[in-house]
Amino acid sequence: MPNGKADGLQGMYKYMYMARKTEDRLIELYRQGIVKGTVTTGTGNEAAIVGAVNALDPETDVCNFMQRDFAGYLAWGVPLYHMVCQYVANSDSPTGGKDGNVHHGLPERGLLPMVSHLGAMLPNVTGAVYAKRRRQIDAVGLAIIGDGGTSTGDFHESLNIASVLKIPVLFFIENNQWAYSTPNNLQFNCADLSSRAAGYGIKGSRIKAVDVELVSATVAEITAQMKKTGEPYLLQTDTYRLAGHAAYDTGEYVPAAELAMWKAEDPVLLARDRLVDSTGLEAVERLEHELDEYVAAEINRALETARIDPSSIGWEAYSRPQVSRKLPEKSLRGITPVQAVKEALDHLMANDDDVFLLGEDIGAFGGPFKATKGLFEKYGRERVLDMPLAESGFTGFAVGAAEMGLRPVVEMQFSDFSTDAVTQICVNAGSFFFRTGTPLPLVIRMPGGGGLSYGPFHSQDLEGLFGTFPGLKIVYPSLIEDYFALLIASVYDGNPVLFFENKYLQRRIKGDVAFDGNILPLEGARVHKSGTDLTLLSYGAMFHECLEAVSAVEKQHGVSVEVIDPRILKPLDWTTITESVRKTHRFLVVHESWSTCGMGSWIASGVAERAFFDLDAPPTVYAAPDLPVPFAPELEMKYRPGAEGIADKIRSIIKM
Repeated sequence: MPNGKADGLQGMYKYMYMARKTEDRLIELYRQGIVKGTVTTGTGNEAAIVGAVNALDPETDVCNFMQRDFAGYLAWGVPLYHMVCQYVANSDSPTGGKDGNVHHGLPERGLLPMVSHLGAMLPNVTGAVYAKRRRQIDAVGLAIIGDGGTSTGDFHESLNIASVLKIPVLFFIENNQWAYSTPNNLQFNCADLSSRAAGYGIKGSRIKAVDVELVSATVAEITAQMKKTGEPYLLQTDTYRLAGHAAYDTGEYVPAAELAMWKAEDPVLLARDRLVDSTGLEAVERLEHELDEYVAAEINRALETARIDPSSIGWEAYSRPQVSRKLPEKSLRGITPVQAVKEALDHLMANDDDVFLLGEDIGAFGGPFKATKGLFEKYGRERVLDMPLAESGFTGFAVGAAEMGLRPVVEMQFSDFSTDAVTQICVNAGSFFFRTGTPLPLVIRMPGGGGLSYGPFHSQDLEGLFGTFPGLKIVYPSLIEDYFALLIASVYDGNPVLFFENKYLQRRIKGDVAFDGNILPLEGARVHKSGTDLTLLSYGAMFHECLEAVSAVEKQHGVSVEVIDPRILKPLDWTTITESVRKTHRFLVVHESWSTCGMGSWIASGVAERAFFDLDAPPTVYAAPDLPVPFAPELEMKYRPGAEGIADKIRSIIKM
């Protein structure tokens, strides 16, 4: 009994009935210890989700599902067998047992995988619809959120972004009256959530979603309207959660009279009664008998399927780059880092329509550091998007676009502001390949670092923070050639890449670019200078401070220091570093981010682990103190490592 688009009331009832029967069985299996995790059910929600999906086209449209949308997965075309395999985490689990219960999707068919951070999927849907429409696919989006999730920032950011950019997304509120145990009156202070649409200049409405045909007709009308206007819409669908929040929740806080009132309008029973009226009781019972046998057979098949062999699945956090293209050659002389970034972006956009830019003030203004100056005039708003001030929202938008195969490059005005988007960057994008097996070609440019008296909120280097999350690649160039070539490599890497650009260097150094058109892999440190007495590793502005310090110490004391430019901090080239330390027997890492739990501590630990018996001195980290970056120039000069302090560290390690 294949899944797919329903045919009228009978088809929609089929999905509602199968979902109800399957979820009841999954609850039993949970209580037997066979199903793990948080098992929630869509009991009472079936008409809302099946009616909505029935009005969409899975071949063109985009959707996300929440934890109560089991029936929606079936209606979208996900086989019931694979749904159950996901719950029991067997060897046929769609995610290979890496993600739980309903946390999976079909990105290639517009179904985005669920994340538990409420609201986080809404900007993904918005960006995915934008990507499809960029490719001339007449897509609309169904961005689903619960009543409690409307309190999240991403809900509001997504509504605003979709409205400003005129992206046809139906923001679909499944209002089941409870956010876990918190009732609506403690979640929001408005009678009707759809009234919030007016604040974003869009239309909104509200329906009672116990009648699956009414929901389907309403959503069909709205999506047809969105295709004409290109504008988003906000729809509140009122349902009721007819069971506890999850299998472990008895729902004792729910008023009995209120629950009884809604049970009288159980959407599955209402659909059944209407189907009996139109086709007769015998036909309905025959259909249900067929469905019962099918559901039982698929569940049993899943239960009989072998468990997962941990050695049989891929444990990789990164996708392997599969770049077959070559870009035109490019030669540039005497350019600064910010010019190298601009030239790389221009070269990418001129030769690949899938590359687009988004961020704050990157359009006609050219960005706070002018790294995109002139690109808006050259490529237009469709490819250079000035976004609302909503770091989480527009980063999530970029994640959704990347899920559809575009290659977004996000600019954070300052790397400090990326902390507003940690969920999208680290939890969502960073885990995406491991969860789905699908590449995510996303680059986030991160201007960071101090030395310009910008104070605590505009001067942080956050590579250490983001380095703790799996699945993220971290690039930190020090030389002009890498600003250009590694940015191009990052765009084609197929993984989320954080591309750090040190603000202090932006107009202080110059160099040449000789790009031969070949796209490099993001791997390999560079031995910038050979030496025999100490290995010194650094990057960004500190790399140049280190070169000055090394020059002074070598001239004064006649020693020899090997300098390594790591280029890519994660994954790190341990081979080059270890070979160097085994030759010099001493190691120093210098960076301007904080010392505790920073990148340097991790690297020093790795050196000790790999070359402990080759060391004549403890691996040493020289970094900024564990304090916010101060504002006054005199304070910041003392706070940041400099050439003089680095030279003293070198002397103390070599014991001169």
